[in-house]
Amino acid sequence: MRIRSEVMKIFISADIEGTAGITNWDEARKGHADYEEFREYMTDELVAACEGARAAGAKEIVVKDAHSTARNLILSKLPDYVRIVRGGWSGHPDAMMFGIDRSFSAALYTGYHNKAGTDTNPLAHTLTGTCFANADQRRSCF
Repeated sequence: MRIRSEVMKIFISADIEGTAGITNWDEARKGHADYEEFREYMTDELVAACEGARAAGAKEIVVKDAHSTARNLILSKLPDYVRIVRGGWSGHPDAMMFGIDRSFSAALYTGYHNKAGTDTNPLAHTLTGTCFANADQRRSCF
């Protein structure tokens, strides 16, 4: 029998398409004029989650930048106690959860969105393995 450590360790996976206020794909695309604003919102939401986890007793917080290139979060705004995970996106089975293992007490998600086919988020989509589908049910496999 494995005994879990008494230290609360939290893994947070941060995406952008579900970030408050985002309504257009361009706002999530690096290089578009609106991207920087929503990148900042993404980071602010993540920082709030980190602060909440810390207030609840987390001693270790690991964050995966899980959107696109994994270079979206404004690192200078992250608390000193946060460890960031980048990479592990392309072709890795854990993809947006890259870096998680059994040592974590819990996983949190910020900026996530609805599944493809739902009408409550204009950026709803689903990525499973090698296929991507958006809210209009257009599907691409790669």
